[in-house]
Amino acid sequence: MARVGFKKTFAQGTFDKAAVATLFGHIKNTLIAAGFQIILDTPEAIDVMPMGANPAVANDDVPHWAVWYEDAGTTAYIRGVPVFGANYLDEGALADNGFIIVNPNWRWQDQNAEITFWFAADGVAGWWWLHAISPDTNSSNGQTMSYACAAVTTRRYPADQYQGLSTRYGLWDAWGDFYPAYAMNEDGTQNRWPWTGTWSPFGEGWSYNGLRHPGSPLSKMAVPQFPNRDGGSACIYGEFNEILAITDGYAQEEQVLPGWIAMTGDDWEQSYAVPAPDSFTVL
Repeated sequence: MARVGFKKTFAQGTFDKAAVATLFGHIKNTLIAAGFQIILDTPEAIDVMPMGANPAVANDDVPHWAVWYEDAGTTAYIRGVPVFGANYLDEGALADNGFIIVNPNWRWQDQNAEITFWFAADGVAGWWWLHAISPDTNSSNGQTMSYACAAVTTRRYPADQYQGLSTRYGLWDAWGDFYPAYAMNEDGTQNRWPWTGTWSPFGEGWSYNGLRHPGSPLSKMAVPQFPNRDGGSACIYGEFNEILAITDGYAQEEQVLPGWIAMTGDDWEQSYAVPAPDSFTVL
């Protein structure tokens, strides 16, 4: 099995702590079904690498991810982290406390609103992504992007084939953030869990730059997106292999390219395209 995915809607008022646990279970099962090599598997966490990868040797170009459920008292989170090392619990690994990809309290629109999740993964290629939208009466198109995170890789350029500068994989979000497992800066300092922004030919990743003006002759378009260098790494990051920035005009799940679909939010959130399975299992 390679590309698989699910779609899950939580009704109004039901996305609570128990729902987060349910969602985590679906994510975990999908990562297993996608064919990832399982490095660690506990009731509250999963640590994975692509099928056929050598878990004994950390490599800047071989994706390694952990996803876990975190009990936070009256609520719960789902965290993701890029791992460089044996596993995310290993003291010698570069795998700091991770990026919260789902937190029920972060929904700035009505926290009781219905919410729909998409999740997809490919255990051979080594990527996964999560997207969620909620109804929003303050948005002209009636929806808001609640969560959007992807575990992605970046292209290597011929002049930059070195190990030891940065992982060429990390966690991305739709608001202009990219977190590799580590990066070496220009001073020779190894930064654990560094941050950098993103950009595309449309503009910076933190703002919606794909909006066309009324009557624009520009057709719908998808363009590469890149991590910024931002002084945080001595390498030159190539474009993301699993993310494209897209203009407005695409519908949710519309095919952008063969094997790629659009993920959208409100009128002022940057829509993007990701690789996807032929269909999503509706849970």
